[in-house]
Amino acid sequence: MLPAGPRTPMLWQSVRFLSQPGPYAEKLQRQFGDAFRFRTLLGRGIAICDPALARDVFAAPYEAFEPHGVAGSLFGDRAVIATYGAVHRQQRKLLNPHFHGARIKAFYTTMQRVVRRHLDALARAAGTGEVVVVAELAQALTLDVILETVFGADPELDRTRARAVLLGIVHGFSPALLPTSKLHTRLFPPFRRFDDARRTFDRWVDDLVGARRRAPSLGDDVLGVLLGARYEDGGVMTDAEVRDQLATLLLAGHETSAIAVAWGVYWLLREPQVLARLRKEIDALGSDPPADALVRLPYLQAVASESLRIEPIVTDVLRVCRAPFALGPYSLAPGEIAAVMLIVILRDPRIFPEPERFRPERFLERTYSAAEFLPFGGGSRRCLGAAFAEAELAIALGTIASEWDLSLAESRPERAVRRNVTMGPARGVRVKVNARRARLGRSVSSSIDHGGTDPAR
Repeated sequence: MLPAGPRTPMLWQSVRFLSQPGPYAEKLQRQFGDAFRFRTLLGRGIAICDPALARDVFAAPYEAFEPHGVAGSLFGDRAVIATYGAVHRQQRKLLNPHFHGARIKAFYTTMQRVVRRHLDALARAAGTGEVVVVAELAQALTLDVILETVFGADPELDRTRARAVLLGIVHGFSPALLPTSKLHTRLFPPFRRFDDARRTFDRWVDDLVGARRRAPSLGDDVLGVLLGARYEDGGVMTDAEVRDQLATLLLAGHETSAIAVAWGVYWLLREPQVLARLRKEIDALGSDPPADALVRLPYLQAVASESLRIEPIVTDVLRVCRAPFALGPYSLAPGEIAAVMLIVILRDPRIFPEPERFRPERFLERTYSAAEFLPFGGGSRRCLGAAFAEAELAIALGTIASEWDLSLAESRPERAVRRNVTMGPARGVRVKVNARRARLGRSVSSSIDHGGTDPAR
C-alpha cells in the first residue's frame, strides 16, 4: 500500500524532480506529509522525507533492495554503486578498509599540496578586478587530487592526456541520461556522447592497468590498492571491475567535491562573521599548518558539514525493492522504489532550525544521527569515498579561507541547477581576488614562481 501523492502525469513529475527537486519535493511534503507516492519515468514508489523512515531503508538487509538500473548502465555493472546482495557485501568488505582511517590520512598532504598549487594561480588575478569562477578552479584542483591519489605521482603518466580523458567522461555525462535507462542507446545523442567518452576512458584505464601489472610494484595509490586487493577466496578484481570502480570514483568524487568547494566558498563570503571565526581558528595553528591538523579543527569541520547541508549536491537516494518491504504504515512491492529525499531532510526546520541560514555552529551544539545528516546517503550503501571527500573539502576550504582574501563579484544570490546527478551553482560562484593574506608571509611573485593552474582551465 502506497501513501497519497500527486496525480499529475508521469512525465511532469519526472521533469519537476529532475529540474527542481528541492522546491517540488517540499511542496509535495506540505501537501501529502513526510511520505508520498510518486510516479516517474524511473518507476513508482514512496518519496521519504522523514529520518525515521529513512533509517528503516538504510538499516534494511543487503538483500532487501538493489540500485536502480540506471546506475549500472552508466557506471558499469560491476561498480560498487550498481551491485547488490552478496556481490555488494563482498565488494564493501574488500574496499572499505582502503577508504578510511590511515589510508585516507596518507592522502592529506597530497591534497594540501595540490590545492595550494592551484590556488597560487589566484595571485595573477589579485587586485586586477579579474573575475575567477570558483567552480572551474575547484574542478581543476579536484581533478588533480584524483590524478595524484588514484593514479599516483608516476612520472610516466601523461597528465595532459589523463586530464582530457577524465574531463571527457565528466562533460559527457548529461542530465538527459537520468530519467530512464531506456534512453541508454547509441541512437540517443546524449548517451552516444557519454558512451564514446566512456569507451575512451576504458581503453586508457586498460593501458594503465596493464602497465601497472607488469611493473615491479603495484604502488600504494588507489589504483595499486584496487589491483592488489584480494577477496576472501583469494581472487582479485578483474580489469573490467577495476574500470567500473575507477569510473565511479571519478564521476561520483570529482564533480561532487568541486561543487562542495564552490558552495563552501560562496557561503563563507556571504557570511563574514563565519569566515572571521574560521580564520581565527586556523591562524591559531601557526603560519603553515599541516594538513592533518587542519582536518581536525572543529569549526572547520562544522563549516564543511554546513556547506554540504545547506546546498545538497546529491538530492535523493533510490532503492528498488527486491521483495515486499514494510515502511512504517506503508508497504512496497517488488520493483517499487524507496526514494530517500536527502534534500528535504537536510533542510527540515524540525531538525535544522532556520535551515536557510548558513550556521556551522549547529554542528557544534548537537550531534545529528546518520538518518538526519546524510549528504552521503546511509546504511550499507553509504558513499564509499565520504571520508576522502570530507577531508578534501576541509583542506580546500581551510586553505582558501586562511590564505586568500576574496569577495563575491556580484550581489545576486547563487541558485542551484541540475548538472548531471548533482546540483551545482548556476554561475559557478564568481569572485574577485583582493590579495593573498599576509599571515603566511609569502609574496605574490614567489607564488607565481612556484607555478599554478589557470582557474579557467
